[in-house]
Amino acid sequence: SVASLPQNDRETYLIRASIIEFSEVKMKKCALLFLSFFALLPCARAAFADPGLDLTLGTGIRVDNLNWNIAGNSAGADPNVLSELRWNKLDIYQVRAKADVRLNPVYMRAKLDYGWIYGGVNRDSDYLGNNRTIEFSRSNNNADRGTVWDVTAGAGIRKHYAAEGGWFDIIPMVGASYNRQNLRMTDGFQTIPPTGPFPGLDSSYNARWFGPWAGMDFIGAFNALTLTGSFEYHFLTDYRADADWNLRDDFQHPVSFEHNAEGNGIVVSLGADYALTRRWSVNAVFDLQDWQTGRGTDRTFFSDGTTYDTRLNEVNWESYALTVGVKYGF
Repeated sequence: SVASLPQNDRETYLIRASIIEFSEVKMKKCALLFLSFFALLPCARAAFADPGLDLTLGTGIRVDNLNWNIAGNSAGADPNVLSELRWNKLDIYQVRAKADVRLNPVYMRAKLDYGWIYGGVNRDSDYLGNNRTIEFSRSNNNADRGTVWDVTAGAGIRKHYAAEGGWFDIIPMVGASYNRQNLRMTDGFQTIPPTGPFPGLDSSYNARWFGPWAGMDFIGAFNALTLTGSFEYHFLTDYRADADWNLRDDFQHPVSFEHNAEGNGIVVSLGADYALTRRWSVNAVFDLQDWQTGRGTDRTFFSDGTTYDTRLNEVNWESYALTVGVKYGF
C-alpha cells in the first residue's frame, strides 16, 4: 500500500498519480467534447434555417517524426545537449471520423484521428561535449509499435460569396485540440560503443499537446467538385510527456522521467470532394502538421526516491498524412 512506502517514495508516487490523473481528465474532456458535438447536432439543426451536415469516414497513411533533447543541468549547460532522442519515419495507418455543420452563418467542424504505428526507427544519443560533440553512447532501435491520436473542434462565421459556376466560403475559425503520441523503442542495437544488439529493450515515451488555435477555413463548390482548405495556428499549447526507460535500474517505473513545456504549432489541410449523388461523395485530404516547444523542464525520478531537474531544450514534431474517405450529406 502507499502508506507502507517510505516518505520519499510516497511523495513521488502521489506526484506521478496526480500527473496521470490530470492527463486522463484531459483525455476524457476531449472525448466528451467530441461526443457532445454530435449530441447537440439535432438541436442545432432545429434552431437554424437551412442547415447542412456532412459526416465523413476515412482512412489513410501518415508519417511522423518527433525529436527532443535535454541539457546537462537546468541552466542549459554541462553540456548544452546531453541526450537526444529521435523517432524518424514513423509509418502509421490512420482512420478518421469528421463532422462539418453549416448553420448559416455559423460553421462548426470536429475531427477525430486514430492511428497505429507499424514502422519506424529510433536513435538515442548521449554527449559529453557542447553542440553534440564527444558522443559516447548511441543506440539505433526499432520504433514500429505504438499509437497516435488527434481530437480537434472549432467554429466560425461564414463569409459566403457567389462565384461563376458555384460559390465559396471564407471562414475565420477558433477552436481547441488534443494530440497524443504513444511511442516505443524495441530491438536495441548499440552502435557507440559498437557492441551490437542488446536484449530486453521495451521503453516508451508518451507525448501530449493540448491548447487553443485560431485560423481560417475555405470551402469552394463548383458543380460536382468541392475544394477545401484550412489553416490553424496553435498557441499556448501545454506539452506534457512521460517516459518509462525499462532497462534503467536506477530510474523509477513506470514513470522514469517527465517533460513539461509550452509550445505552438501549424496545421494545414487541403482537400477535394467529388459528388457521386446528391448526398454521397468521395474525398481526399492532405494534412501537414509542424509543432515545437520552447525550453521546459526534464524531471527524472530515481529508484532511491530522489529527483533531478534539468532543462528540456526543445521538442519538435512534424506529421504528413493522406486520407481518402466517403462523405454523406444530410
